[in-house]
Amino acid sequence: MKGNEQADDDQSNLTPLIEAGHQTPLGYHFRHFHIWFDMGMLALMFVVASYFPLLKIVPLVASLELFSFFSFHLLAKNSRFQLQGFLGGFISSTAVFLQTLNDKKFAQESERNLLLTLLFALCAMLLECLFIVFFLADNLGFVYYLPFLSQLLCVAAAILYVSFSSRFSSGDTAAHTADFDMLNDHPIIWKNVAKLSLIILAIVYSMHFISSELGFPRSISTLLIALFEAHAILASVMTQWSMQSQEFELMSLFIVILLGNTLSKSYLAISGANLRKYGFFVGVMVGSFVLSAALSYFVY
Repeated sequence: MKGNEQADDDQSNLTPLIEAGHQTPLGYHFRHFHIWFDMGMLALMFVVASYFPLLKIVPLVASLELFSFFSFHLLAKNSRFQLQGFLGGFISSTAVFLQTLNDKKFAQESERNLLLTLLFALCAMLLECLFIVFFLADNLGFVYYLPFLSQLLCVAAAILYVSFSSRFSSGDTAAHTADFDMLNDHPIIWKNVAKLSLIILAIVYSMHFISSELGFPRSISTLLIALFEAHAILASVMTQWSMQSQEFELMSLFIVILLGNTLSKSYLAISGANLRKYGFFVGVMVGSFVLSAALSYFVY
């Protein structure tokens, strides 16, 4: 009897956490071996990567996994819709866009919530791009951060405008119950780390093959891949650049990556079923890209 009562008490203590979207409380993880193993392995990978620069991509991906885990716990899964989009944007902004714009469970979201979610996911993507450049480059000048930073500031200004403008209806924010499918409750999912790292390394060698064997300009192969996932192509470009920096112009490729991202995100917004006032978002994407490219080349 006492054992059953204790189990019931434990279950009742976990219920609020389960309802908040957490499978287990954060303290539970620190009382068990798995989180210490994951963080120890991450530290070891940083050491190994210092001797083998090509492997820097592995601790980079693992660090983003760990960031998503802590964000999942520190910001409840049933918190504001756009915060979920922001956290999901660190994992895959394209996946956030596809879910937000096409999943029927988000069809009743207000225009303001949908726009803010997309813009926050875009912010997360640009912040991750800045982190990738910083992590994979040695002593790169500030001007190389400018394409991503200037577009990030434009998107942040758009977020403020959407948040306070009466142009966009807010709807019934209390009615939202749907959640994104990509937030995780495990420190580092090593299968995901291995998968994404292998994809990025495959992109590195694919770009090299396309450029050297097929004769296509590096910018064309970069643009084609950037249409699908800007994070991966930026990481592969930075990995290549760190090994052969004298062979291609980094700033031009950054602009090409942002162009591919602008085209793909604009297309997803236009073709998506849930966002009706897509003109504003497309205008933000195109305007921020043009401003970012012009400012970067002017300063460069």
